Amino acid sequence: MFNLPTEKGKGILVTPTIDENTLVGPTSDFIDDKHDRRSTREHLEEVVEKSNHTVKNVPVRMVITSFSGNRAHEVGGDFILKESLDGFFDCVGIESPGLTSAPAIGEYMANLVNEKLNLEENKDFTYDRKPTPKTSELSLEEHDELIKKDKRYGKIICRCESITEGEIVDAINRPLGARTVDGVKRRVRATAGRCQGGFCLPRVMEIIARETGVNYDDVVKNGKDSYYIKGHVK
Repeated sequence: MFNLPTEKGKGILVTPTIDENTLVGPTSDFIDDKHDRRSTREHLEEVVEKSNHTVKNVPVRMVITSFSGNRAHEVGGDFILKESLDGFFDCVGIESPGLTSAPAIGEYMANLVNEKLNLEENKDFTYDRKPTPKTSELSLEEHDELIKKDKRYGKIICRCESITEGEIVDAINRPLGARTVDGVKRRVRATAGRCQGGFCLPRVMEIIARETGVNYDDVVKNGKDSYYIKGHVK
């Protein structure tokens, strides 16, 4: 359910997700500092107040975490889909209805790249991808069969989300696999539960280090310089 749109967008929403939790927000403000990504008390209070316009008594005490981000707003309010520099294609200014138009945007940009590079279709390419096993949705019999094939699917790493070692290993080793803790989280939800990695983070880091061949100290949260470990205490 959407609020009446304003110049800032569609307002603060209460959105059920496919993972059976709920997103509340976002706020929308124009800012001068593009590096300012704070979650402030003022904005969180605004989220709570305005979410009650559509859903009464949102259980604020059940909130797991809060986050914010910036998006580039195109002055003319339009999407920019073009080659801006030689070999560099822009796909910017994507705001609502970006989700609805995403499939068409992807096809359009692929055609632009194809015109530039004169690519040939790979006749052997398959659009089918092996689904990631989600053990929490399996029956006891199905889970038992999976464990017989790979015992790592019987070892729970993330208690909050019931994610097994096998699921994390699969997320790392499949094509375009995860290389960061957030990469694992976005694929299989390990560290995304109520404790936010308080229990499973060290174990997830161990698995990433082992499967990718990097040192444990070099495992990052989400890209460059987002290290968890800076040095030894003693």
